[in-house]
Amino acid sequence: MPGLPNRQGSDLVHQKNRNQQPGVTRFPTPPPKPSTSAAMHSVNYVPEQIDPMASLSVKTDLQSPLRLLLQNIGVLFTTFRYLPDAILPLKPQGPGNELYPDLAEIRYGILQGWLFLFESVVFLSAIPITLVLPGAISTAILSICCLIIYLSSKPMEGPLVLYSNLCAEMLALAEQHKDERWLFVNGIMVGRSGLQSNIDRIAETFGRAVIGIHNQTYGFLGDLLECLIQRVYSYRTRDVRTAHEYVKATLVDSTVKKVVLIAHSQGGIIVSLVVDQLLTELPAECMSKLEVYTFGSAASHFSNPLAALPFRKQPNVLPTSPTDIHLSEFADPKHVIPFIEHYANQKDPVPRWGVLHFTQDVLNGRYAGSVFVRMGASGHLFNQHYMDPMFPLPEKESHWLQDSFLDNGVQVDRDLATKKESTVVSNTAFMRKQSGLEFGDGQVLHGVHVPGGSSAGPITNGDPVMTFDRTDSGRLLAEEAKGKSVRELSRLWRYQGGRSPHTEFSFTSGGSPH
Repeated sequence: MPGLPNRQGSDLVHQKNRNQQPGVTRFPTPPPKPSTSAAMHSVNYVPEQIDPMASLSVKTDLQSPLRLLLQNIGVLFTTFRYLPDAILPLKPQGPGNELYPDLAEIRYGILQGWLFLFESVVFLSAIPITLVLPGAISTAILSICCLIIYLSSKPMEGPLVLYSNLCAEMLALAEQHKDERWLFVNGIMVGRSGLQSNIDRIAETFGRAVIGIHNQTYGFLGDLLECLIQRVYSYRTRDVRTAHEYVKATLVDSTVKKVVLIAHSQGGIIVSLVVDQLLTELPAECMSKLEVYTFGSAASHFSNPLAALPFRKQPNVLPTSPTDIHLSEFADPKHVIPFIEHYANQKDPVPRWGVLHFTQDVLNGRYAGSVFVRMGASGHLFNQHYMDPMFPLPEKESHWLQDSFLDNGVQVDRDLATKKESTVVSNTAFMRKQSGLEFGDGQVLHGVHVPGGSSAGPITNGDPVMTFDRTDSGRLLAEEAKGKSVRELSRLWRYQGGRSPHTEFSFTSGGSPH
């Protein structure tokens, strides 16, 4: 069973000798000197999705697999023009960045290049081979090709589970959080050395021991095909099963008080499937220990149901019109998973196919969690394009001073929040008409108030769930976020340097807690 690695020199956590200062952030940090090397990027904020009566569903529950597959492929093609942006900017900031030219990364790049070329030939010739050659021969040829791809990817394969390297100072810091478990699931095209670098970066940033679940790579096209299968068919591959085993084991462990699950790229799909399965297996008490954070997520949905349906604080007092309904009249709804956050670069093609598409273009899908979008920013690499600009280490902080992600004021699309709330109301109205059952004060609903001035009939018995003001909490969240910085809205940053979110800080004008 997974647990916090042994601190006394076991094979799960290793001491790491480094020439540079140990990677533990101590606050306050000296203010870095200004730099003009980083361009400014604004941040768009998409508030938490509000669905008080659970009217939204996952696409895989509503559509045929074939139709869903064609839709996924269609959206995928629209992102191809952003493919070059996946590796831009090219310049790494030092060791630990994916494009830093060390021997392991060069070897990894050669293998990925070979796999891309070979898989391209196989994919392009698969249909002609199947149509022209006899079935047995074509099957044998394609099977041999699959075997070559598998063997070519073996050198990048490592253990299913890796553990972060901790220097002596980080080890002491992690000891303070022995009742927490931090897990990470990597994205596409990441080998063993890449995963090790990712979890070491997380450990160095947040001062925790990190367990890495290895999502094995089979090259760009192979990983892309796996993403489609996972998204369309909810297929639980080996890495999904491994992640589920470890996350479940930590959630049911009574000595563990908090489980932080971080995912990147395809790892977002894996984590969304893991969460779906855990929600059917574990009580809310266990799931309430979980926090989920994704970067450049390719997931098509994220589930996080309410612990209970909302209810009126004064159920016997009925409103006389929709405008009499106010959010303050209702008990605050609580989700089973208390915190879910997604971070994305606007020009990164993977989240444009995943989290950005399904939170901004698809209004009637289920995607829990707030979203932070770094506008105009490109890059998909976890360390180089996400962690460095969003959660920089002290030695790299001066490079990003003029583009401080955390101190940027967020922009909020109020119209998008309104449209999403309108969709929730319409879906709930449809569900109520389908059910035809008694509810609330024992009366049958025959008509509902629809936002935007139109209606499907008069509001009946002042049903609070069906009024626009009742489900207006998404707009309220959007209004409340105006004028705030990422630092004020984000929870993940509060773990930096080994801190905990419950710790109160005051800030200087430069934003450093003390």
